[in-house]
Amino acid sequence: MNFVGRAEIIESIQSRIAMNQMSLCVVYGPHRSGKSYVASQLVRRHKALYLAGRMANEAIHVADMNRALEARFVPTDEQDKFEPITNLQEAFKGLFESSVKTPQTVVIDDYPSLVEAVPQFPIHLRDLLDTYKETSQLNIILMANGLEQLDGRIIGDRSLIGPYVSEYFEVKPFSLVDMKSLGLHYAKDDLRTVFAVTGGLPAYVQYFDNGESIDTNIINLFFSVSGALFEETQHILHRDMKNITGANAILSGLATLERPYYVELLQASQIKSGTFTSRLNDLMAMGLVGRIQANSRGPAKYADYHFTNSMFHFWYRYVYKYWGEIVRGNGADVYQTYVKPQLKDFVEASCIAI
Repeated sequence: MNFVGRAEIIESIQSRIAMNQMSLCVVYGPHRSGKSYVASQLVRRHKALYLAGRMANEAIHVADMNRALEARFVPTDEQDKFEPITNLQEAFKGLFESSVKTPQTVVIDDYPSLVEAVPQFPIHLRDLLDTYKETSQLNIILMANGLEQLDGRIIGDRSLIGPYVSEYFEVKPFSLVDMKSLGLHYAKDDLRTVFAVTGGLPAYVQYFDNGESIDTNIINLFFSVSGALFEETQHILHRDMKNITGANAILSGLATLERPYYVELLQASQIKSGTFTSRLNDLMAMGLVGRIQANSRGPAKYADYHFTNSMFHFWYRYVYKYWGEIVRGNGADVYQTYVKPQLKDFVEASCIAI
């Protein structure tokens, strides 16, 4: 698949790497938008170290990094042996030190999760960035899902490393114009439908089979228990939350309303206000729910809440609602009876919103 717009981001980061100066780049965008593709290309082309931020604790991070460091270790003589690091501070100090002579690149995927697992890491990173700012040739690429996740960690007054960021790169979902260049042999209206039900996210668009109709594709992907997107929303929520019940309540409530206020969404969700507030903040941090503040109407509770991801909107409006029927093998009937008659209006609204 042609990852539209991702090549430009990779080329821009490579240009920074070629400067042989210290740099700190931030790549952000929604789940399944192509950030992993960017990371994999940088790792492959520049033999970059890769650190998966979502590991559970520092010990697992250290073990993973030792494997990566040992794989690239080149002994100077027979007595020279690899010495494993014991913590991330030691690992990054070594990277900064070695980069004074030899350019190095490291990719930290899901940086916010790394900060949760190793809260002191930003302090150590800030100190190293300051110490080696004139001499290092280390290029660090931080990956995250959205700006909400970066607030306080990378951007904002509370950020420790924000002043050292060289450049931000946003990996956006495909646009309607991009959809035409993906090799899908569908008419314009059908491409709009693909765009609406996938949110324009590359990982989802690639599931569509040119040899099948739009209806068949949607049934196979969403309305079959073996479909690639049947449980996708639940997998994403589980990755960032311990308990997704409250999130499901909010998103299913939101799917029944048209840009509700805070109180309206709370009532539709039917969960306790404390849980509601916490889960709603989580969903906004993940970039799944947005809020449009109308200053003339007062505080946040008078803002309009809405889906920022049309795939999630589609899923909670039609899949979640009929989950039991789909599991019982009636997914195709659900689609033909309840979804298809409303699909044109959903697609139109989604495209206008985008």
